[in-house]
Amino acid sequence: MKFEQVCQSINMFFKQNPIIRVLIPISAPLMVGCAVIYALGYFIALGSAIQALSYVGFFFLLILVLSECKFSMAFVGLGVYSLTQVYSVLRSLLKYHMLNWGSVVYFLVFGYFAYQCYRKSLQINK
Repeated sequence: MKFEQVCQSINMFFKQNPIIRVLIPISAPLMVGCAVIYALGYFIALGSAIQALSYVGFFFLLILVLSECKFSMAFVGLGVYSLTQVYSVLRSLLKYHMLNWGSVVYFLVFGYFAYQCYRKSLQINK
């Protein structure tokens, strides 16, 4: 089964819920907004509730964006998220002189996902 067919099946499932149906058209800008708020939390103390909402909201909205097969927007969101992990690695190296392996793994995983979304968006746009 192709990944696009899986995305379309998830989209049909989400469109059955009246609340999620309203979020689907605006999911891409909301996802990028959640990623930016999450990244902003590394520089400004936003509070744990805002950080948790942006974290959970990002992944939920990422699923909604992927259900619409908007791979270029998923690339942007995952790219922002993986860049926050780069900042976390650099901050731990420069400030504490140790390597944050969790952030390295997150960067590799989400960077790979961002790369795959970019490749998929190039294949669809041909």
